[in-house]
Amino acid sequence: MHAQEHSNFREGLVVGLIGAVIVAAWYFVIDVAAGRPFHTPNVLGKIFFRGDVNPGVRTIAPAVVASYTVLHLLMFSLAGMGLTLLAHLASRNLGLRMGVWIGLVVTWFFFAGLTFMLSTSTGERLPLWTVIVGSLLGVGAMGAYLWRRHPRLATSFQERPLGDEVEAPPHPPA
Repeated sequence: MHAQEHSNFREGLVVGLIGAVIVAAWYFVIDVAAGRPFHTPNVLGKIFFRGDVNPGVRTIAPAVVASYTVLHLLMFSLAGMGLTLLAHLASRNLGLRMGVWIGLVVTWFFFAGLTFMLSTSTGERLPLWTVIVGSLLGVGAMGAYLWRRHPRLATSFQERPLGDEVEAPPHPPA
């Protein structure tokens, strides 16, 4: 593929928007099913923009929902660009695959911990399971898009399993 097709910025923006839309749709479906549309972005917006860890559930503040939606899109766009950069680097240098994997796992657990703290501090107004499932759906969609766009990275796992990136040093004679 041409270098233009694999622009970190453009491809990363697409990857981030895919994740953002998947997660936003997940929250919307969960909120509508519970009979409270826009509840999740309202709660998160009040936490992030008003510092309110005990946000009211009955009132939806459209400005807060809009502000959080912009933040949501920006954060996912940045994450998509970072993930795209890592995918490009790992497809060129197979030694980076394990680092990418470890980085993704550590980052996911960091956000899971942050979500747990937000969930408990808000009195379960932000259910932990909805955020974790939404995150997994978003990251899975982003990863699937990059997997399809970078066949060299995908086939590298058939050539060398994860963790077998570097040759082990020879052992000294016994």
